Amino acid sequence: MRRLVATLAVALALTLSASPALANGPAVHDSFPVTGDVFVCGANIYTVTSGTVSAVMHEGSSASGNGNFTFTGTPKQVVAVDEDGNVYSIVGAVWGGGTFNAQTGGFQTTFTSKLQIVSKGGGTADSVNIVFHISPNGDINAFDFGTCAF
Repeated sequence: MRRLVATLAVALALTLSASPALANGPAVHDSFPVTGDVFVCGANIYTVTSGTVSAVMHEGSSASGNGNFTFTGTPKQVVAVDEDGNVYSIVGAVWGGGTFNAQTGGFQTTFTSKLQIVSKGGGTADSVNIVFHISPNGDINAFDFGTCAF
């Protein structure tokens, strides 16, 4: 999971540092393997054995220099096993976005991660359920309702 978030963070940094010529261009689509990622959920540890994450990133800017970005990461056929060898699917999405005001220097950003670790029987065994937001006034709000450590 940390690799997923790190990869999306790098994609975000690249998006924010892209040249103005790339602004308002088409969305960038990418895919990367997540085999080996580990989810620690209390006493349960899940290791990803196969699958990829599809990522879509986009950035835009206005004539006045204001900017915006968004990214979404979606697991595709991600399979994990616990320490007892039980097999699970990981489903859901990771999303983030934000805006930047060139005149005031203000910005806001939001990050959400809603991933479920689902057993073969279809029930949710554990979850990542995080919302993180920075308001234009600098207030930070973070909520973690999942069972997995982030």
